[in-house]
Amino acid sequence: MKPDELMRTFLNDVVARGRLELIDELATPDMVDEVNRAFGGPPGRAGLVAHAKGFRRNIGDPQITIERIVAGDDAVMAWWTFTGLHTGPWLGRPPTGNRIRATVFSFFDLVDSRIDRYRLFLHAEFPESVIVDTSRPALAHGNGDIPH
Repeated sequence: MKPDELMRTFLNDVVARGRLELIDELATPDMVDEVNRAFGGPPGRAGLVAHAKGFRRNIGDPQITIERIVAGDDAVMAWWTFTGLHTGPWLGRPPTGNRIRATVFSFFDLVDSRIDRYRLFLHAEFPESVIVDTSRPALAHGNGDIPH
């Protein structure tokens, strides 16, 4: 699968539709999900599954729009937005039942055309702004500044 197709499949099928079984084919077994790691989740593909499950459990009816995908041979980045119902605790906020909106930049480092490392920059509007940034190395390795 080409890098841009891999990102589209992840966003449209895994994130939006909940097809978590696709993660086995999309990601290397020992991949690192920097967001999952920052929040203390499991390592490897299980971490990416936990990340996607948590998103889908706490954000109901996610509507995803892919704004742009930029792909190279061993990396791909997507700028995407979503709206959804805030139905469970997410980013340290109790559920409100209201629609929330976020802008996300997802970065995949690839090995053998599969996700080997996942980083992101997320700006969510609750109505207050919340930012999660694992896109920079200093934050990606957990300095305690990421909100829970």
